[in-house]
Amino acid sequence: MIYSKILKELGGKIAGIQLEGHSPKDLGSKGENLLCAGVSTLVQSAHSYLASQNSLESETKRDGYLEFLVKLDQREGYQSLLSMVEFGLKSLASTHSEAISIQDVIIKG
Repeated sequence: MIYSKILKELGGKIAGIQLEGHSPKDLGSKGENLLCAGVSTLVQSAHSYLASQNSLESETKRDGYLEFLVKLDQREGYQSLLSMVEFGLKSLASTHSEAISIQDVIIKG
């Protein structure tokens, strides 16, 4: 199961993303799993772009886990990008609810 959290400020502005877990093997083996590929493409593309712009406040990466927060003073400028990722994850979850969960989490700062 893929557990995704959309990290939001109290006012609803997206601050970052957290992903944990793996897509079930019955949806395809490693390298052939389309749900895994879709989730990875969405989130890793946003993460890589934000990192290239030196816009990350923090990031943690390891096998089956990725979390990042956008710098506080840059979050407003990246809402369209982060909202697109949120929309994509929710779209995937609507067709694969048994394999991916999405939760909004309010963070401080």
